[in-house]
Amino acid sequence: MVVHAAGSADEWKDVVSRCFIPISFDSFEPGFTARMDHLELDDSISISCVATDGHTVDRSERLAARSEVDDLHLSLQVASRGTVRQGRRMVSVRPGSASMYATDSPYYLDYSEPGQQQLIVQVSQASLDAPSEAVRGGLGQLSLPATDATRVFFTYALDLHKQGGPPPGTQAAEASEVARDLAATMIRASAEGTRVLPRTRGGLLRAIQDFVAVNLPRVRVDDIAAEFFLSRRTVYHVFEDVGTTPSDYLRGRRLALAAARLTDPEFADVPIAEIAASAGFDDATTFTRAFRRQHGVTPREWRVAGPTRELSVAS
Repeated sequence: MVVHAAGSADEWKDVVSRCFIPISFDSFEPGFTARMDHLELDDSISISCVATDGHTVDRSERLAARSEVDDLHLSLQVASRGTVRQGRRMVSVRPGSASMYATDSPYYLDYSEPGQQQLIVQVSQASLDAPSEAVRGGLGQLSLPATDATRVFFTYALDLHKQGGPPPGTQAAEASEVARDLAATMIRASAEGTRVLPRTRGGLLRAIQDFVAVNLPRVRVDDIAAEFFLSRRTVYHVFEDVGTTPSDYLRGRRLALAAARLTDPEFADVPIAEIAASAGFDDATTFTRAFRRQHGVTPREWRVAGPTRELSVAS
């Protein structure tokens, strides 16, 4: 992770040109400052968290015509609002909305409102396992729909960025492969208007983990198999790659859910047995035994200790 801070428009223009591509700025908020936390996974993909004061960006026809790369910008608006324009299409962006635009074509970004923040994944089109017509379809829309595939991709990119790189036990090449797979899955799903599954085992694992998070606490291994059109045996093979089983993973997520609720003020008056049931445990004794094995204390001791506890969650 490389952190770039800029205290002026000229400094920021230099940062953007080095990390992304050359651009021009039409206007800046008085006293403009900016920061980019830039994580480069490999030559084909990078993830950046960009925070700036208000400004506008112009990727002119002259600059685009001189482009030596075919990169896409997959952008998640984190804070403030703005607009993205490329070709004849213009879309508004607000916190939680995502857009996609090509760096080898002219574009214009109106980020003039203060407090701008985006998560930007820059990825080479040539590195993506996505049909060219799907990429063109996405570029024609500019906005990316709020689908499961979009959520999975940006959540994975954000996790990599927060960790400063691949998680422990994962090689950079593997993390890059998963990021590109999830990006291609999102683009294909957007263009085709249908559900699309990742093509790599790492991408599939990430999609399964997202499905579990959304459907806790009652999701079971059979639910995962049915949702992703897999056999139970294949589901177990997917989790073998990260050194666990789907059953252990589900138990860990349910225990994490229970642990969080035990120290949540909104659940302060809820009996521990009810919290156990709400986290998917049918038997309080089984829950207590599993909780002690996972966290080293009983649920009651955890609750008394308060919210400063650190969760120990199966990965």
